[in-house]
Amino acid sequence: MPLFTYKAVREDGTSVADEVMAADASELRQTLEAKGYLVLNLQKKTAGIGGGKGSAKDFLIFNQEFTTLIKAGLPILQSLEILHKRTEKQGFRAALAGIIQEIKGGATLSDAMSMYPSFYPPLYTATVRAGEKSGALVDVLKRFIEYQKRMLAVRRKLITALAYPSFLVMALIAVLVLFFLYIIPNFTQMYGDQAGSLPFLTTLLITFTDTITSYAPLIFSSLLAAGIGTYLWQKTDTGREVLDRVKLKIPLVRTFLIQYLLSQLTRTLATVLRGGIPLVQALDTTAGVIANRVIARKLVDARKHVTEGVSLAESFERTGIAPDMTVRMIEVGESSGDLPQMLEDISDFYEQEVENRLTLLTTLIEPVLMLFMGLMIAFIVVALYLPIFEMGAKLK
Repeated sequence: MPLFTYKAVREDGTSVADEVMAADASELRQTLEAKGYLVLNLQKKTAGIGGGKGSAKDFLIFNQEFTTLIKAGLPILQSLEILHKRTEKQGFRAALAGIIQEIKGGATLSDAMSMYPSFYPPLYTATVRAGEKSGALVDVLKRFIEYQKRMLAVRRKLITALAYPSFLVMALIAVLVLFFLYIIPNFTQMYGDQAGSLPFLTTLLITFTDTITSYAPLIFSSLLAAGIGTYLWQKTDTGREVLDRVKLKIPLVRTFLIQYLLSQLTRTLATVLRGGIPLVQALDTTAGVIANRVIARKLVDARKHVTEGVSLAESFERTGIAPDMTVRMIEVGESSGDLPQMLEDISDFYEQEVENRLTLLTTLIEPVLMLFMGLMIAFIVVALYLPIFEMGAKLK
């Protein structure tokens, strides 16, 4: 039997990751769910993929081409074989080859794709599974493509908004490195004989520069070690959860991050529900998509309340996963019988809020950074040339 790896969340909220032998992915998923596990990731261990990961853009292109072929009336297996021949990305080719072999062996499309979560995420495979059961695979795939485009658009706006401030920060660091390593040491040599009579600002700057340059290897190695340590730590379950919790408590980041996560949550949940997936399973699938573990854990708690017969709105209110306005809107959506549409409206609202905050952030942060850069450079220049100004004044 093949070997599978999985990541799941137990009923008590703790996470588990393990390897296990099973006849196929579908049987293992049923076994884990029977134990009360929320399966986040289930993958067949194969040597062919090499741990690769597909980009969001590549996945969108694949999904569009696959949907077009299925819509044209081609069988699923033939469509996959055509895409396998056309795909240039090595990782996608290997994954498609594995999926084709699994389908030829009797697996469904969704079960075959679920063995390669690095390329076909759980949200997608759950949506495909719902489309297979309902017989409306093309419609489900079309909705998923729209979902992909919306999420990519939000991400693109976020990256674009932060690009220029990031450039300014890097430019400031480069200018400071140039001053501290080259320009200031030259002035220090020039003022060597007058060290005891230099102005306070000049002495302060030279002393600070000497300290930085003397301990530069130690400072650099310490920062590098701290960076590597933090990176490895945040890869662990404990580290990631701690960082996710801290992010939600940072004053300037908290509101923006919550709005972004709620936009993602409601858009994902709406897409899954429109695919015909029951609410409890839809909450399971959405929890596996949310990047922040604190919010994902609250969503798992909300799912438990729903299984006990509580409405989605009340479960969100109990867990505190969303503000009161969102809870009331969900309540209206449940009462009207069109919950997916209401969730999409909520997501539209939060996406607009995120965009507005990004615009405000970039409007404020750019002049602040420019002012800070100007003040820093002005201070250094004044401190360096102050002795020359004083000597000129004495000569007069």
